[in-house]
Amino acid sequence: YLGNPLVFCGCVGLIPRDKIEKETGVGDAIVVMGGRTGRDGIHGATFSSAELTDTHADEFSHAVQIGNAITEKKVADVILQARDRDLFTAVTDCGAGGLSSAVGEMGDKIGAAVELDKVPLKYAGLRYDEIWISEAQERMVMSVPKEKLDELLALAASEDVEASVIGTFGTEKHELVLSYRGTEVGRMAMEFIHHGIPMPTRKAVVFERGTGGPPVSSPVSQANHGRAAHATKDRLLQLLSHPNIASKHWIIRQYDHEVQGGSVIKPLIGRRQIGPSDAAVLRPKLNSHRGVVVGCGLSPQIEDPYEMALAAIDEAVRNVVAVGADPGKLAILDNFCWPSVEDEKTMGTLVRACEACRDAALAYGIPFISGKDSLHNQFTDSETGRVIRIPNTLLISAIGVIDDVRKCITMDLKNPGDGKLLLISPAADTLAARIAVHRALSRAIQNGWVQSCHDLSDGGYLTAIAEMCIASGLGAHVALDTPDAYFAENIAEYVVEVAQKNLPAITELLSGSSRVRELGGTSADPRLHIDQTEVSIDEMTQAWRGSLDW
Repeated sequence: YLGNPLVFCGCVGLIPRDKIEKETGVGDAIVVMGGRTGRDGIHGATFSSAELTDTHADEFSHAVQIGNAITEKKVADVILQARDRDLFTAVTDCGAGGLSSAVGEMGDKIGAAVELDKVPLKYAGLRYDEIWISEAQERMVMSVPKEKLDELLALAASEDVEASVIGTFGTEKHELVLSYRGTEVGRMAMEFIHHGIPMPTRKAVVFERGTGGPPVSSPVSQANHGRAAHATKDRLLQLLSHPNIASKHWIIRQYDHEVQGGSVIKPLIGRRQIGPSDAAVLRPKLNSHRGVVVGCGLSPQIEDPYEMALAAIDEAVRNVVAVGADPGKLAILDNFCWPSVEDEKTMGTLVRACEACRDAALAYGIPFISGKDSLHNQFTDSETGRVIRIPNTLLISAIGVIDDVRKCITMDLKNPGDGKLLLISPAADTLAARIAVHRALSRAIQNGWVQSCHDLSDGGYLTAIAEMCIASGLGAHVALDTPDAYFAENIAEYVVEVAQKNLPAITELLSGSSRVRELGGTSADPRLHIDQTEVSIDEMTQAWRGSLDW
């Protein structure tokens, strides 16, 4: 990632059910609202879709847009009021391509006529083509019926938000017609814009596992710390301090996750508010106990693209199930970031990842509802010709509805001395067995039989137990095992804390679909006892929080 650092951002919103549908009407005014148009952002989409070189910082500095949060907030407030008053029939943002994409998409079925000289500018001197493609921020485009236009413009003015009519939706031949100062400067059929350009056919070379392709996996616990290379204690502390596992409090604490007071399960949890939560639970309506759960999965260290995608999907599902989500009420989103797929082998890895997404979605019964891709993530040094390609990276985000957030649980240990630590694993290494584990554990959590739950990911189950101790300040003891078992990074596994009285019930519930193994128990002694070794919570906390304590 040296040449192309990746930053993933997501957004969740609520919308009234009767406001979901939108359709542009013939004769509706094209209204652009919000910030003015400038050259900032021109070629932003081109820049983000191209392979980077060491000259891009100078060539595309203008493509980086400078946001104005105050303008954006005012625009959002006006749009919500206008929505509730039914003042527009369709709305979209000005993203990549600026007005060209926004108006072009909204007028797909009926055409549009745009007067580019009516677009408010930040400064004089823009050519009409620059006005058309600028990606300057804080702008929205709406389709407004003529009889509601005056009311919308008055609403915008009352909130000090600029709104301008720049044209009309609907043309006789369903064309996109552009004019500037009374002169027609562009005319094209919408049918051609949306369906007329032939799509390329690419060749993909696919390696099946074990036939000359890349290795299946390179897990954190093995790739960076050879098998049994250190004593168990040393290996545990090194894993806790590994940047992929270590606490991310340095960035979490820079942002306010308490805005509007709706966070039920926060990023950092436990008695000391330092433990790593598996997922976040939000209560967007404070007069209701229903909530939204959000989690993600990412496994770029697994080199086989099919297995990598399956692992990312399962991790996203595990993370939300671990806090109380029902896997039958989930949806997922994909975010593919790949090197250039002009290379046939790289294209083959993308094909395999997509096949894994299809197979997992069908097996788990969880739909993909959205996603995106970025397929040119590599950097070329023009002087040496060296190319730095990112690993194939697939982020999976999971979202679901929680019927009662009061039944949610967290990963910090709860009952010193009475808690039994169980390792929950699938009965077989199949997709069906994996989803069976998630469903069974979800039922156990809903029944109130699980005090704490943490999914297994980087570092294996001993690392997960260590994190549960760090979060709670409580200790634990773990039965004799081999170093490889302690740190194995298996798919679809959890560590759960169960009260002694609930042990028979949860064992019976899970036995039909899962392997249940007792690992040890909890303790008031602030140490993790492993065989003949012990590690204090202070030592583990220092290792886990020290690496990225910036």
